[in-house]
Amino acid sequence: MTDAGDPRTYDYSAPTRACDVVMKGGITSGVVYPHALCELARTYSFASVGGTSAGAIAAAAAAAAEHGREHGGFEKLAGLPRWIGSDDNLVRLFQPQPGTRPFFRLFASGLGRTGPGRWPCVAGAALRSFPLSAALGLAPGMGLAVLAVGTGSGALAVCAAIAGVVLALLGLALALGVRLVAGLPKALGGNMFGLCSGLGSGEGTTPALTEWLADLVDDLAGKENGPLTFGDLRAKGIDLQMMTTNVTHRRPHRMPWRDRELLFEPDELRRLFPERIVSWLEAHPPRLRDSRGAERARRRLEALAPLRPFPAPDDLPVVVAARMSLSFPLLISAVPLRALDLTSRAVRDAVEAVEDGRPPAHPLVADVCWFSDGGIASNFPVHFFDTPLPTRPTFAIDLDGFHPDHPRVANEAENVYLPASNAGGLLDSWHRIDPKPGLRGLAGFVTGIVRTMQNHVDAALTHQPGYRDRIVHVLTAPDEGGINLTMPPHVIEALSLRGQAAGRALVERFAETPGTATGLSWDNHRWVRYRSALTAIAEQLERLGRAWREVPAGERSYRELVDRGDDVGPGGYRFATDAQRALALTLTELLAEAGERAADAETAVGSGSPRPESVARIVPGD
Repeated sequence: MTDAGDPRTYDYSAPTRACDVVMKGGITSGVVYPHALCELARTYSFASVGGTSAGAIAAAAAAAAEHGREHGGFEKLAGLPRWIGSDDNLVRLFQPQPGTRPFFRLFASGLGRTGPGRWPCVAGAALRSFPLSAALGLAPGMGLAVLAVGTGSGALAVCAAIAGVVLALLGLALALGVRLVAGLPKALGGNMFGLCSGLGSGEGTTPALTEWLADLVDDLAGKENGPLTFGDLRAKGIDLQMMTTNVTHRRPHRMPWRDRELLFEPDELRRLFPERIVSWLEAHPPRLRDSRGAERARRRLEALAPLRPFPAPDDLPVVVAARMSLSFPLLISAVPLRALDLTSRAVRDAVEAVEDGRPPAHPLVADVCWFSDGGIASNFPVHFFDTPLPTRPTFAIDLDGFHPDHPRVANEAENVYLPASNAGGLLDSWHRIDPKPGLRGLAGFVTGIVRTMQNHVDAALTHQPGYRDRIVHVLTAPDEGGINLTMPPHVIEALSLRGQAAGRALVERFAETPGTATGLSWDNHRWVRYRSALTAIAEQLERLGRAWREVPAGERSYRELVDRGDDVGPGGYRFATDAQRALALTLTELLAEAGERAADAETAVGSGSPRPESVARIVPGD
């Protein structure tokens, strides 16, 4: 692999191609992704950028740097890993609130430490965080030990002293356990289910996470008046998408959304976002159309004051969506928005009364929808920006662990994996569970269940043809991945070089390999996607054609449903005009004919197609 040099000195002024890029979540993303993105940005402009969880930070930064390409956006992005690795800046971004500080101190005490030295640090943090509880737990045992030493002698006194020490340690563990069980739920609940809100107390010189991210995004984009919005990006042809999770409705949402009627309480969001961001949200409500419906909406909003409507996509600051995507459960506070529960009869009656200008029987109240980390439902949304036949590559950058057969080596370029053939990346990953009975095995089993629920869709896609060849895997060791906030500078430098190697590998594969090459290339990727898409579409057309031609006994055929009179049911979703109905019949006949031809066994297009075969399905949008 070519030595790519220092990304801070690159010329980013003349990209010759366009691409999309999707990034996986993980704390290490802030270290790995910047130089990977800079390597890509020398050759490619970013048309679409996506990410989730901590990957949303990288996605926001990439889109902002593309917006500010002419103003040094990528040069600034290239300097990000060095800033993160200096003066413990990464861990300083996570600033707990007063009520959660003792619990955060305990949580952070074991980060970045392994082996026997970890537990003394945790014990010291526990004593510092909860001195009264610790004293009460230690008192009985220490009293016994002191009494044994002061009044006894011989073997009996030694045994009593040892028993006192053991009792003291058990008492300490019990007292701290009770303190955690009794205090942590209340502390988290009072801080919107997180140890850190994302805002700081203003006491330190390092900004807290959300303040830092808001300033970073605007600086990379070259924005001076107002925060960078999705409308600013769209005006420059940049499509940025992120995933968040609506825990209340138990479903993921892709942001920015276009059809969600949500509201926010300004004072609540001021606990999570800088004042300038909340003021922007207040000043940019979605426009109401000049109609009777707009008047009803105005009355509804007046009744819901002081709640304000969430902005339309073009007016939404990028930092708001990024923050909603990276709300790491229990570490970073969830984001509360409000919505009307229209499953409630009382709410429906109140809405109708308010919109008609009548006093409601019960006050109109919007309930809280809690938005947390996008990685809860999709931590690697490789399906973002998919089309049946791609016209530009959609790169995906994954964070994965080392394989036992391929441990970490000194050459960082070899700590990156990009499939070398069409069959590469096909095998399933193994995450073994300790077979010995005990806590470790149980923890591994429970973790496996959670990870499966979280990643099963993403994991299935990463093995599909047309996906796996465009996913570069940056491999990380246990002391580099996870939620490590205290990585030393040499680890951060190594991860940056690894990310740079990942970006370079994608450029060499997709931009520099000739299209006529027999190995993997951009043309090979397009061919694989064509074969996979054609097979999936043909199979779906076969099914459509069979159903269209069938005439069930005693039922109307689909043709008869389409061609029925205006006075014949069913009544919903009718075609608006006769021309629309005629076009529908023509298109369906063509599709059914294509399905019949696809079903011909002698010319089946699925024969010899990439494996595993893809299938076409109708699914709801995120």
